[in-house]
Amino acid sequence: TSATEKNRPNRPSKDNHSTMSKTKEIQLIFGAEVKSVDMPDDILKDAIEFSSAALKECSTDAEPCDPIFKAAIRSIKEHMDETWKPNWQVIVGRNFGSLVNHEAKRFAYFYVNCGRAVMVYKT
Repeated sequence: TSATEKNRPNRPSKDNHSTMSKTKEIQLIFGAEVKSVDMPDDILKDAIEFSSAALKECSTDAEPCDPIFKAAIRSIKEHMDETWKPNWQVIVGRNFGSLVNHEAKRFAYFYVNCGRAVMVYKT
């Protein structure tokens, strides 16, 4: 080995790193497929359980403009605000990405049983 190779930081190869991130990308936690989380377990469990129950009333083909769908999203936000102090934001859809600012340890992005993606975060 050359002197340059000896001084090079020990990093995983690109192939190895991408495989590791793919296996960690989705985890089954509290019955939901969690894509990204920065939240204590008690808050995450509550968010998943309440979101699953609220969205159970919505059919899989319901549109976000449907009154029952809007009511479910509103109830998730109100529950999070009442249980974990304001100001929570809730986004529900089929599949989306985001870039948001949030309080430390107050972010989760997961899929519930009806196939809906749910993102909750506190600002």
